[in-house]
Amino acid sequence: MMEEHAKRLHPIKIPFEFWKLLKGNVFFIIMLYVLNFGSEKMYMKVLQIGFLVYLVWKVISVILKWYTYKYQIKEGTLYITSGLVSKSYRTVPLHKVQNVQQRTTLFHKIFRLTSLTFETGMTGDQGSVPFEMISRKEAERLEGEYASKQELPVIEADIPEERIAEDMEPAIEKTIHFTPSKHDVLKASFTSLSFLALIPILATLYNTLDDFIDLENAEGFLAKLLDTWWIITIVIAGLICVAVAFGIVSTFVKYGKYEISSDHERIYIKKGVLDESAFSIRKEKVQAVEITQSIIKRVLGLAEVKLISAGSTGDEELETNTLYPFLSIERAYGMVEEILPAYKVERSMRSLSKQAFKIRMLRPSFFWILSTLAIYYFKPSLWYISLILLVLIYTLRIMDYKNSRYLLNDEFIQFKSGSLETSLFITKRSKVIQIEVERSKLQKLFGLATIETINRSKPVHHTKLQDVSVEYADEFYTWYMDRTKNIQFE
Repeated sequence: MMEEHAKRLHPIKIPFEFWKLLKGNVFFIIMLYVLNFGSEKMYMKVLQIGFLVYLVWKVISVILKWYTYKYQIKEGTLYITSGLVSKSYRTVPLHKVQNVQQRTTLFHKIFRLTSLTFETGMTGDQGSVPFEMISRKEAERLEGEYASKQELPVIEADIPEERIAEDMEPAIEKTIHFTPSKHDVLKASFTSLSFLALIPILATLYNTLDDFIDLENAEGFLAKLLDTWWIITIVIAGLICVAVAFGIVSTFVKYGKYEISSDHERIYIKKGVLDESAFSIRKEKVQAVEITQSIIKRVLGLAEVKLISAGSTGDEELETNTLYPFLSIERAYGMVEEILPAYKVERSMRSLSKQAFKIRMLRPSFFWILSTLAIYYFKPSLWYISLILLVLIYTLRIMDYKNSRYLLNDEFIQFKSGSLETSLFITKRSKVIQIEVERSKLQKLFGLATIETINRSKPVHHTKLQDVSVEYADEFYTWYMDRTKNIQFE
């Protein structure tokens, strides 16, 4: 019965998989059938025939996988069947889906298609349900089916009729919180150092040309030409302009159409000019917020906000769980509170005690000890490297001590730590699934402890803060034990 209305992915998936197959085996194809074409060696003939059989088998496999893969949504559940000889059946209740991700590459655009991925909270291959090649209309239909089957709020008997009417009102339209201006794109291109990507591209181009053209004579000519200072100046200025232009263009392609929006239930992130991606997550599925700053971003007053969610966020390269990574620090704090009204970022936090500074200065560095022994054993003349390394290690420890902060604020907890890159972690007690309090022998001498929170994510997210006072560790433990007052079941 299910098979009658089941759908397949778009047929263009077949040639797309063929292309991926050829691209993944281009080295073997060139080696076996181009460089060794007409070879009389027996082992080469065996390899050519064997690889040809492999390619034919893969081609047939691609066609059969497309033909046997079918899906259908029925009564709020997604049913998937696949396999010809060994049938596989999979069911995914739509209300279990955590996140929805849509990606439209240049290949998809050419054929007016897109890809859609449902992310669940499960681990492994069962954690996501991809629809790699479907029409945009079909993607809208699937998203509509998903949105209509989300868990509705339970209406209790003693809620006033006016409140029930409010709950049953149609969804509020999306609010756009951020779209980058030209100034934001320029700032992002310099902060991300994307212009440096031109260097390996030029090096690859040079090596490629060197295989076909004798560049030795050209190098001699260039050496004579660059003897003049004003020519060197023009060349350097030209390279800088090209690198900057490359950085701006590549940043615009990646972040030019960035948009962060939300409604009362979900957060939406869209980005990309040529390769578009869209990501949505239910606000109640956000387990924590992490605000990170590299040393360059700290100097420029910028920050990156990441949403830690219960489900996977798909392809890690897409950074779909990241809000615009070049927000001003105040805008980042404000946006967290705008998008997630249940969260509040406190600017003022408690710093670590002087005892924490002492223990960090006394704690041995096994990395430095082993490095020093290696230097003195293999190259004693480089003894000064051990001293430089020691200064660097203690400088980073001091920076981490200065940056470390913590705060318990009703049902919220905030950690901040890091040396060159800092991370501010914010979560609610109801989203923490486990805590740990540890004390080493050295920490016991100084009355300190290490505390850690564990949140649902994929993989599970651990956040640790070292060397807090033992009194605060006790307060932290008591705070978590009171979680029964506001536990949320998901």
